[in-house]
Amino acid sequence: MSGIMDMITQQMGAGMMQQMTEKLGGNSDGVKRATAAAIPMILAALKRNASSRQGAESLAGALDKNHGDGGILGNLGSLFGGSSMQNGGKILGHVFGNKQNNMAQQLGRATGIGGKGAGDLMSMLAPMVMGALGKSKQQGNFGVSGLQDLLNQEHQSIQKRQPKQLGMIESMLDSDGDGDVDMGDILKAGSGLLSGFFK
Repeated sequence: MSGIMDMITQQMGAGMMQQMTEKLGGNSDGVKRATAAAIPMILAALKRNASSRQGAESLAGALDKNHGDGGILGNLGSLFGGSSMQNGGKILGHVFGNKQNNMAQQLGRATGIGGKGAGDLMSMLAPMVMGALGKSKQQGNFGVSGLQDLLNQEHQSIQKRQPKQLGMIESMLDSDGDGDVDMGDILKAGSGLLSGFFK
């Protein structure tokens, strides 16, 4: 596992997954599979947005303002509250733009938790991803270029482990929203995206 994903998954034991499943009203397998895909999806979109200097400066500012100490990682129970999920939805809007709903719908179909369930799950996960990224930035005392390097390293680490799945996720980010990428292929049983998650 890579650094930021490691930081997140270390916090997500069976109890956390059970709470998320109960909140979403779905099956635990679907929630696990959706989580294993959603975190790389969010990280890939963040990397893409931060590839420009302006995008990286905007992300760095958001991290410093709201996610600098990664405090959310020590209080994951708060992720299930309405205000946290609202904030998560706003983060997703910035990260995915007009692709937000399409990504959630495809993830929901592929995992059986439905578009609303996938959207709610991603709204829970987005603050966690930002918290882990903010904590890493603070620990490394990274500036804007350092943040870009951090995201690139994270991307390379995921790519080394799961090149096919990450390639499909990036194709989804590139798509025009017509569903021409089958997310079911990303989440086939035995997909390595699940390896190392939720031991």
